[in-house]
Amino acid sequence: MPNTGIRAVMNRFVGFVLAGAAAITAVRPLPAQAPNRIAWEAFPLRTFDGQLHDVELGRLRVLESRARPKGSGVSVAFLRLKSSSPSPRAPIVFLMGGPGIPASVMAPIPPYWTLFDALRADADVILLDQRGLGLSSPKLDCPPPGQPLDPAFLTSRAAFVKAYGAVIASCATAFRAQGVDPRAYTDAAIADDIEDIRSALGVPRVSLLGFSYGTRLALTFARRHPDRVDRLVLQGSVDEETTYESALDFDALITRVEAAAAADPVTAAFSRDLAARTRALIVRTERTLIVVDIRTTDGRTLSVPIGRDGLGAIVSGRLSDPRMPALIATLEAGDVSVLRLFVERLYNGLAGSTLMAPAVTCSQPPSRGRVARIDAESASSVLGPSLDNLSVSPDVCSALGGARAVAVPHLARLLDRPALFIAGTLDDHVALTNVSVLQREFADPIVLPVENGRHELLTDSAVRETVVAFFHGLDVRGRTLATTAARFLSIEDARQPIRRPGQ
Repeated sequence: MPNTGIRAVMNRFVGFVLAGAAAITAVRPLPAQAPNRIAWEAFPLRTFDGQLHDVELGRLRVLESRARPKGSGVSVAFLRLKSSSPSPRAPIVFLMGGPGIPASVMAPIPPYWTLFDALRADADVILLDQRGLGLSSPKLDCPPPGQPLDPAFLTSRAAFVKAYGAVIASCATAFRAQGVDPRAYTDAAIADDIEDIRSALGVPRVSLLGFSYGTRLALTFARRHPDRVDRLVLQGSVDEETTYESALDFDALITRVEAAAAADPVTAAFSRDLAARTRALIVRTERTLIVVDIRTTDGRTLSVPIGRDGLGAIVSGRLSDPRMPALIATLEAGDVSVLRLFVERLYNGLAGSTLMAPAVTCSQPPSRGRVARIDAESASSVLGPSLDNLSVSPDVCSALGGARAVAVPHLARLLDRPALFIAGTLDDHVALTNVSVLQREFADPIVLPVENGRHELLTDSAVRETVVAFFHGLDVRGRTLATTAARFLSIEDARQPIRRPGQ
């Protein structure tokens, strides 16, 4: 399984990626291609509901590093759903999150296909596999590390940084031996890949639909190429600063999750005072480590000790997960069956990572001021810093072998382009406060919170309809969006492995 970023390793996109990969037709050898010219081929795509759709696969050769005009190239691949309109609007480029999830694996998932198919009534839809991922080449899935991931990686912050850094260093060394430069995989490089695709398509502007990490790419493109932006939709918005997450935001989210879980008849009996119990449990782990036996992807049984820092980081990244109330209740009883699911997925995900994720994350580090402020806040929080924060520590980023940080300055003026921010009130990946910060870069942004919404919202029918209407040019300001009341799992159901689509 490719790593999809530290936090996303544990999220439910794991099943989508695995199942989606099986629905993608095998890639043929890369054809010869003229510079700045897209090579097109037919690409039959079967969605998980059994329907077969004819789309196009495009490949464009771009420079691996634009700082070396005579250097080697990479192939950037994307699927195109041609518009049915006789006068199509600017192409809509979908930027998937992770980082580490190719957009092409989302196409077979029916709710996403429904969205993309509706969007192409007005514009071509481009599903970009960011450089290093999916159908693009080279693909930066790491080989097995020389040494297995240290099972003590969750005992402390220092242990995590050391263990994860060793995995990244091993992977970076392997790719450099193949002539791949990890320094070339940056937010800025991907933004410029989008610009090269726009130029090759011969269109004056592109619209951007970003989800999670994809919003960071969309903002990077807008900052580097503001005159090439038509419209933007940012769902679960983040940039290089807000990627460094505030523990106080997690503290606030615990309260909202507690209320939602207490209102769910399935979990009400074991969700009372959930926030206080969570904090007490994490403090208890400071005195006594929790030990979880997991199964590795190569069939080994491994004992993983977990300390306060490790448990706090896991909980902060899964606060609104349907299993969270059951996780706390079972741990209070000394039962690690639910925790095992999270730890097993995290361990196996980190051990089988993609170099693309740490490379792009480290390419735009947060400012020293942001780090100092957030670290000070974390010291007063029981949960402490998230794993995402630890993953951009200097020790981890230096393991890439001197990956080049590329500062992308914000615009000196407000971007006067239509922009729509969509944020879930129960999102445990991206803080609601991010929107209030990031919308300041736009002249007249629209902000639509989704009540009860978790991280993934583009699968919700009302959200999809709003996104389509916005790209169609309609005024969506003032719409009220809400998903159904948040639902959580019983203890028995929480112990069951997450099923993949189609199973």
